[in-house]
Amino acid sequence: MRYEPLDKSKNEIRVLRFLGPFRSISAEESIECTIENVPLEEDSFYSQSDQSYTQTQKYPIMRDRFTKCVDLRDAALEELTVEKAIYTGPNQAYSQLNKSRFVWGDFEALSYTWGKRGDVKSIVVNGMHKDVPKNLEVALRALRDLPETRLGMRYWVDSLCINQEDEKARNEQVKRMKAIYGRARAVIVWLGQQGKIDKVAVQTMQHFCLDPYLENPLMLPKDLLTDGWSALSAFAQKPYWSRAWIIQELAMNHNSTLILCGEFQLTRRMIRLGAGYCQELLKAFQDRSDQSDNVLGLDLWPLASRMYRLASLVYKPNFEEGLTVLLNLVRGAEAADARDKVYGILGLLDPAISADIAPDYSLSDQEVYTNFMKSIIKRSGRLDEIAYVGTHVEKAWPSWVPDWRLPFGRHHFQYLRSRSASGNEAMRVRFVEQGKNSTLLVCSGLQVDIVDGTAAEPPLHRSTQPRYALNRYGSRKSEAVQQTLLMGHSKATPGTIVGYPKATTGVLKSGVTRNVLFKIPWPLEHSSSSRRPKICQSSYFQRFDEFRKHNRGFCIGGQSFESFFPTAHNKDLEVELTLRHLRLAMLSLEQRALITTETGYLGLAPTAVRQGDVVAILFGCRFPMVLRPYLDDMYQVIGECYIHELMNGEILSQERDGHVSAREFVLC
Repeated sequence: MRYEPLDKSKNEIRVLRFLGPFRSISAEESIECTIENVPLEEDSFYSQSDQSYTQTQKYPIMRDRFTKCVDLRDAALEELTVEKAIYTGPNQAYSQLNKSRFVWGDFEALSYTWGKRGDVKSIVVNGMHKDVPKNLEVALRALRDLPETRLGMRYWVDSLCINQEDEKARNEQVKRMKAIYGRARAVIVWLGQQGKIDKVAVQTMQHFCLDPYLENPLMLPKDLLTDGWSALSAFAQKPYWSRAWIIQELAMNHNSTLILCGEFQLTRRMIRLGAGYCQELLKAFQDRSDQSDNVLGLDLWPLASRMYRLASLVYKPNFEEGLTVLLNLVRGAEAADARDKVYGILGLLDPAISADIAPDYSLSDQEVYTNFMKSIIKRSGRLDEIAYVGTHVEKAWPSWVPDWRLPFGRHHFQYLRSRSASGNEAMRVRFVEQGKNSTLLVCSGLQVDIVDGTAAEPPLHRSTQPRYALNRYGSRKSEAVQQTLLMGHSKATPGTIVGYPKATTGVLKSGVTRNVLFKIPWPLEHSSSSRRPKICQSSYFQRFDEFRKHNRGFCIGGQSFESFFPTAHNKDLEVELTLRHLRLAMLSLEQRALITTETGYLGLAPTAVRQGDVVAILFGCRFPMVLRPYLDDMYQVIGECYIHELMNGEILSQERDGHVSAREFVLC
């Protein structure tokens, strides 16, 4: 297929136009369309309507023939429309109701997933047959049937409007994605063909649009608590929601969004309410501690949370979601090309960061991610993002650069990001280039201690007994152990785990400093049968019981882990509060190990931690970091850690007293 060059002086883009007549066509008949070059600037309605205005006013997006058409379409959705955007421009536009935004017409942008490689169907473009992914072919059929198509609406579709065979052109067009989706009359989201269960999901979301302020989700009709739940669970797992590019595509759309699932049409508001319902129901069942683990399962929470955040995305110059949340969305996304996890969000980043990154598909994944991380560090003045490193597939990958291709399983607390282990000390870093694929990060900080003992994470990891029996916490050792297992959460400001419901709901209201975990008898079989079943039914207790049995002999300050638990039933055992603490502890221990240090600190660190690793606090980083000594006085980054009573800058007083000194760490 031959593409006409784009005229940069006219800010041209390519758009797709369907060819009539617009009769119904069979599945065997090919879709016919053309690809045209159109300008986004010179022919705009606003520039021709008034070149001399001096006063800018705000008014709703103009009601052209396409707007009227879309309004009629939205009316069919029982007026469940997204809010109209506010456009800044000449006040004379109100009088131009029958003109398009552009002399040539208008366009909408398609947001979709490409689908499986090799699964293709043929369409006719500019009179020639072209194979496209099957999912796109079905999406094009849906676009062809939209009412605005009959009025001449054009569409921007990335795989057709960008010459995918021309790497230079592809690089240039990727830079323009923000502008294209931002200028589109609407974004049309294609979720795929509808399945049997999708009808129930849509009906459930429509129900919430009619009554969005349900105070108690458990009072819903029984069919919505069962069939509706299952349907929304499946809906949240559609491949579209995990696609990397949709983050920018949805965030940049200022006008309206139509979401298509086969023949069903939905709005963002419907998606938000459906995802919000999932979250509220999870919270409601969580409060019923005997049911929360087994009835619904907490694994759905990240899916519902992601769907809600995506449906709520709105771009602002200072992106409200924040860099960390944006990167969390990217990390949980899928991309056919891993470099698109960076290139796909450039339009949403702080301009100081995005200015450093030019899409270049000749670079490797490692080069793109390293350059991106360098820009984040330089422009933000923080080292917080190195906390999100994990196991690297490639050994040559810099250990301080997160691999956004891989999932991140350690749950971070929102309140923990408000802590600052390095206090107000400013970041001091420099980069040392050692060749094309090797960059060292040299940063200043304080060495806190050396990892001594590591508890087991059943069933894969064995414990390493500490060599020393020192205790930093004196008579508060028992409290320190429990607070470490909870990651200090119950003594901090109320918060949530990113991507999970408020596991501490009720904890902070009911005895936040009580060591309820160490009131659970050992073994539990000796406890009262009337209390035992409710705790035993919780999967979180079962996991915690497995954890403590595997670590019964693990030594903490000269005392075995088993000895912290009573052998007889405690009449003061508060079942509900204990279950909540169990949930919080097991989420904190997910992919983390309980550690002791040579001088007696307690902490939680990534399961890759080993005896002899260094615990350091780097200036400009909120978290203490675990570093592994490497060749020539260099260190590999293992990940962030929680060190009890060293999370709020306490180490700086030791520096002032001369007990520790600032030094440089060379991270390779």
